[in-house]
Amino acid sequence: MRSALGVPPPRHTSLRTLLAIPLPEVTVPRVLGVDDVALRRGQVYVSILTGAGTGGRAGVLPGRTADVVEARLRDHPGVQIICRDGSGAYAEAARRAVPGAVQAGDLWHGLAEAAQKEVAAHA
Repeated sequence: MRSALGVPPPRHTSLRTLLAIPLPEVTVPRVLGVDDVALRRGQVYVSILTGAGTGGRAGVLPGRTADVVEARLRDHPGVQIICRDGSGAYAEAARRAVPGAVQAGDLWHGLAEAAQKEVAAHA
């Protein structure tokens, strides 16, 4: 950001201008995807929430515990379907916060395990 004279404005002016821009309204997706990501493997994790229909980011939560996700689901009602990984913590959070929501577990992981068991049984 440069002024008409070619001199950069003071840092506080730039910050004040950025902070004056209103943030977009957070909409609660009907279909929510929940998964975790390691920022530092074994030490720091976050839970990523995405709108499965739109692919847009619905939130990033510190940690990957049931309490964190449950609090977010309670604060933002309206989720009808939750697509989550196989984590028991996310399943518990969904059961407690949105008992009427349909839960879709980690389909690919479950399918791979079932296929592996079937192959092992016939080997």
